[in-house]
Amino acid sequence: MRNTHATGWFVDKSNRKLAGVCAGLASYYQQPRWLIRLMALLLLLTLPVLTLFAYIAAAIILPTKYRF
Repeated sequence: MRNTHATGWFVDKSNRKLAGVCAGLASYYQQPRWLIRLMALLLLLTLPVLTLFAYIAAAIILPTKYRF
């Protein structure tokens, strides 16, 4: 199920809604972006502080990829 084009997690700036973290994870795991975004929203509703911290950290730390 691993994407052979990506060597690790990344931020996908070309399919982003906010920072591109969910789009990058969806691309890496070859899942629909809406599913990853829904899971992130559910996680945000249950663990808001931890989710926001993890999202912001991922947006800063993960490498950026522009996919056209």
